[in-house]
Amino acid sequence: MVSIITPLYNRYDLVQETWASIQSQTNLNWEWIVVDDGSTDAGPDYIRSLERTDSRVKFHPSLKGNLGPSACRNKGANLALGDYLLFLDSDDIISDSCLENRQSFLKNRPNLDFAVFSQEVFKNVPGDIGEVFNLYFSSKQEYLEAFLSDTPAWQTSGPLWKKESFLSIGGFLEAYRIMEDPELHIRAIVEGLQFEVIKGTPDFFYRLLPKTKQQEDKFYKDSILGRLVFFKDMYAYLIRKSVVKENKDALARGFIFFIKNFLWSRTKEFKNEFLTAIKWGKANDLISGRQYYQLRLYQKINNNVILNKIPVIKGLMYSFL
Repeated sequence: MVSIITPLYNRYDLVQETWASIQSQTNLNWEWIVVDDGSTDAGPDYIRSLERTDSRVKFHPSLKGNLGPSACRNKGANLALGDYLLFLDSDDIISDSCLENRQSFLKNRPNLDFAVFSQEVFKNVPGDIGEVFNLYFSSKQEYLEAFLSDTPAWQTSGPLWKKESFLSIGGFLEAYRIMEDPELHIRAIVEGLQFEVIKGTPDFFYRLLPKTKQQEDKFYKDSILGRLVFFKDMYAYLIRKSVVKENKDALARGFIFFIKNFLWSRTKEFKNEFLTAIKWGKANDLISGRQYYQLRLYQKINNNVILNKIPVIKGLMYSFL
C-alpha cells in the first residue's frame, strides 16, 4: 500500500483538487493521511467529511499549533500503514496512474530505497505551462552537487520512498520551514541510500501560486533566513561526514547563488543578514577575499544616494561576482 501524506494549512480552496486526483487513481490500495497544521479555514471540516465516507482518508488535527510542514510530514510517516510513502502538498495534483506506476517500479527494484519521477509545474491546470521541473544527471555525486548548489534536481513529491528507508535517516528536519526537502535529499544521498531517477512522462504537477506583496515579502524573508541556516548546517554536516572537500565547490556555488538572487537587491532591508552571510562565507572559504570586499563595496554603493542611481555600476559588480 502507498501512504499519501499531506500537510494542510488553509488550503480549502485547492485541497479539493488534490483529493480529486487521489480519488481517480488506478491503484486503489492507498491511504491519504492529512495532518492539519492549525488551519483556520474550512479545510479540516472538508477532510473530516471525506473521512466519514471513505475509510482510506485519515485526518489528524494539530495538537500544538502551527509546527510547519516538516513536522506534519514526519507525523504522517510515523502513522502510515503503507510500505511506501508519497509526500503530496495540499495544492498539488498527481496523474491517474501515478501510484500504480510508482509502486510497480519500486516493487520490481527491491534494492532501491526510493525512486524519483518526473514532475511538471502549472498555474491553473496541468499542462498550461508544460515545464518539467526535474534535472537529470548520470551520477549520484552530480545529484548531490545540484542540491548543495541550490539547484534542486527534484521536489518533495518527486520520490516514492520505502517507508523504512525514509524513517532510517530520521525524516524531515522539523526545525526547517524552507529548504527542508533539499536538506532531506542531501542526507539521503550522503547516507548512501540507493535511488534511481526516471526520465519519463510527468506524473506529478506542482502548482505555482501567485503571491500578494505581503506574501512576496514573507517569501523572501523566510528564504533569506532559511538559507542562512541551511548553508551553515550543510557545511557542518559535510564536515561531520568527512565529505566537505569534494563538495565544497558545489556548496560555494549555492552560496553565491543565494547572495545574488536573494540578498543582492535587499542589502538595506537585510543589512545584518547580508554582513553575517558574507563574513561567514569568507571565514569558511565559500567566497574569496576579493568577493568579500567586492560585496562590502557593493553594500556601500547601494546605500549611497547618488551612486545607487547608476545601475551600470551595480550591474558590472553583479557580473563579476
